[in-house]
Parts: sequence; structure tokens; C-alpha cells
Amino acid sequence: MTTPPDGKLPTPLSGDDDTFDVIDDAITTLGLQRGLWLGDPRNMIHLVASLIDQAQRCLPELVADARDDGCSWQDIATLLDTSPQQAQLLYDPDSPLANHRWMLDI
Repeated sequence: MTTPPDGKLPTPLSGDDDTFDVIDDAITTLGLQRGLWLGDPRNMIHLVASLIDQAQRCLPELVADARDDGCSWQDIATLLDTSPQQAQLLYDPDSPLANHRWMLDI
């Protein structure tokens, strides 16, 4: 596993300009692709919920890849800003609560 030069794993960030810009662009792009008016709050809720759902589908595969690369549950927890127990409960393939939907599942 490759860690940053300072050895510290990053925790999720939101509220910063770059994250907002990426999400704003994704909402706009998805809305245009679906032909939705972005001035309707119902459409915006739909678009944001769609992006959240798709992003959550990416995590099981990414966590599995990180675990295969030597990340501990503590490492995964730090990256997800949760506890190691919660990370393992949500992403260990043997957990009864694990999300088994992968990013390209329909």
C-alpha cells in the first residue's frame, strides 16, 4: 500500500471548493443527459440521490482492492471516516450486512 509522504491517510472531505465543483459538474451533466430541468428541486434530489447511490456502489470493489493491497480495516476506516468495526461490517464479504452491489451492477 502506498501512503502519503507524511504517512497519514486522508479522511473524506466535503465543503471544499474542489469537491463542490466536481459534484456540481456531475449533477449538471447527469441532469442534461436525462433531460431534466435543474431548477426543479425534485429533479435535483433525484440527481443527487442517483450520484450518491452510484458512488456507494463503487466502495465494495474499492475496499476489496485496498484489502488485497494490504490495507487494514483501520486504514479503510480512516479513509471512510468511520470505525474499523463499522467498515468491516459494511464491506467484509463475509459480513451479513455487507453491500454486495458493485459499481456496474444493474
